[in-house]
Formats: sequence, C-alpha cells, structure tokens
Amino acid sequence: MNPIRHLRRRKRLQAEAEEEAAYLRRRFGAEAHGAAMEKLKRADLTSWGRQVVAEAARRLEQS
Repeated sequence: MNPIRHLRRRKRLQAEAEEEAAYLRRRFGAEAHGAAMEKLKRADLTSWGRQVVAEAARRLEQS
C-alpha cells in the first residue's frame, strides 16, 4: 500500500473515531464505553465501521 495513502486513511480513521466518541459521550454519558462495546457486537457493521467504533471505544476507555 502506498505510504501516503496509508497515512491519509489513518488520519481519517482517527477523525471519524473522535467524532463517534463525541457522539457516544453526548448520547450515553458515562455509559458511552458500554454502548460502543454493544455497537461492536452488531452484525451489520462494515469493516470500516467496526474499525471506527473500536477506535472510539479505545478512546472512551482511556477517558
């Protein structure tokens, strides 16, 4: 894979994960991490969506 393309993809993943984490914090408050873990169990998530939610869950776990 092209390294420039890889960096852009990683940057986009980080931005979307931050947006998802912010959404989950607004909607679920203190239970945001649990909501992200529940969302990861859904069968209808795409591989990209799964990566975004997993990164968001990681961010929520740290905070």
